[in-house]
Amino acid sequence: MSQTPHAADAGRPVGRAAPVLDFEIELAPGIWIDGTASMPKPDYAYITLTDVTTGEAAVFAQWLRDSLVPAPHLVWFASSLAVANGEQDPWPLPVEGRDEEIAAELRRHLDSVETR
Repeated sequence: MSQTPHAADAGRPVGRAAPVLDFEIELAPGIWIDGTASMPKPDYAYITLTDVTTGEAAVFAQWLRDSLVPAPHLVWFASSLAVANGEQDPWPLPVEGRDEEIAAELRRHLDSVETR
């Protein structure tokens, strides 16, 4: 997985109290995703992915959980659909399993959101 941050955006607040980093990552050959990362306080960060499928989000989440985060139980997620429908609590990412199991949990999360 290669990472190509947009250097011009590094450290620039974008309507937020904390600096953010916009990034683009190649998940697989020819499959790129965009996102934003921020660390609003020590030992806490959030990453927002833009226009991704559950499968793409699952691959990214597994990579994040297994490669970067110091303990797998620290990764939680939410969706824009859930937030738009008033859901404020994130869901824990499964602490083990491959991207297929993670994608199933992401779909379960989306299915649980009642649209109004």
